[in-house]
Amino acid sequence: MIRPSTKLGQSLTLVVPGTLDGLADALRMAHAFCDELDAPGLARANVMTALDEVLANIVHHGLRDAAGTIELTMGRENGQVVAHVADTADAFNPLLMPAPDTTLPMEKRKLGGLGIALVRALTDEVSYDRRDGRNHLTLTWRLGAEPSKDGNAD
Repeated sequence: MIRPSTKLGQSLTLVVPGTLDGLADALRMAHAFCDELDAPGLARANVMTALDEVLANIVHHGLRDAAGTIELTMGRENGQVVAHVADTADAFNPLLMPAPDTTLPMEKRKLGGLGIALVRALTDEVSYDRRDGRNHLTLTWRLGAEPSKDGNAD
């Protein structure tokens, strides 16, 4: 269930349980927020895909079956959409994960790592820190910026 701190407009803050239902609620509200901002199609797709990946990883890998919460804060600042995700899972900095070697044949690749590579490709900036017993991931997208061939906006 979404806590009453939820609001739409130029910002959104919500706290959901770290469950599949909580994930669905958070993504539904993030989509509504992007609708209210009238975010361009590509920016909206990048925001939603990256958030889906981050939130799903928290639920499936960070919290697993443990009780926990996810806080999502989104805002529009200076022509950018900024999303801040905080969770109560064990400490994990996804930005320290090595990039997957996609040149190897499938049978020789290590499992994992593609999600954060996708998130990095879909965002203009991503940062992590651990404080107050929670993981904090901040994702930024410039509105109206077209991605370059390396997946980052110019």
